[in-house]
Formats: sequence, C-alpha cells, structure tokens
Amino acid sequence: MAKRNPISQTKHDQEVKKIAEKYKRERFKVKADLPGYKRPQAIGKYGKIPDVQAEKGPKREIVEVETPETLRSHKEQHTTFKKHAAQKKHTKFTIKVAK
Repeated sequence: MAKRNPISQTKHDQEVKKIAEKYKRERFKVKADLPGYKRPQAIGKYGKIPDVQAEKGPKREIVEVETPETLRSHKEQHTTFKKHAAQKKHTKFTIKVAK
C-alpha cells in the first residue's frame, strides 16, 4: 500500500475536513477520520475506516479521499466500501481525489 508524502497527506487531510464541513453545513451527522471528529465505524471483514461517514435521516454517505499516489493502491478498500454501500438502502459511496 502506497504511503503519502507529508505534502500529499496535508492535502488529503484538508480535503477530508472540507468534505466533513460541507456535510455539517447540510445538517448531516458527520464522522471523519481526523482529530476533532468522532471516528467513522469500521467496515468489512478487515475493519477498513472510511475518511468520512455522513448520515441524515435514512440517507448515508461514505466518502474516501485519495491522493494521486494512493488511488490505485487502495482498490481493496474501495471495493469493501462499494460492496457495503450496495448492500445498504440509501447508502452511497464516493471516492474523491485531493489535488
């Protein structure tokens, strides 16, 4: 699994925060894998943690933020989140790429 360099990690974390804040403004209950937020629930057999989980009524959004160097190497994690979303009503999985 590819590791991010410090600059890419900062861009990743900024994008996660931006997405989490957007959901908060839209009155979703938000969990994010960042300091200051409640951590999202682990998903799948190997306990993968998505970057953002947002819920509002029955609607649930799972967002994974990648950087160009991790987009291809995290496919197993993407598959886990995609399968999970497909098995749950009103659940959507999205991948965002931090630039």
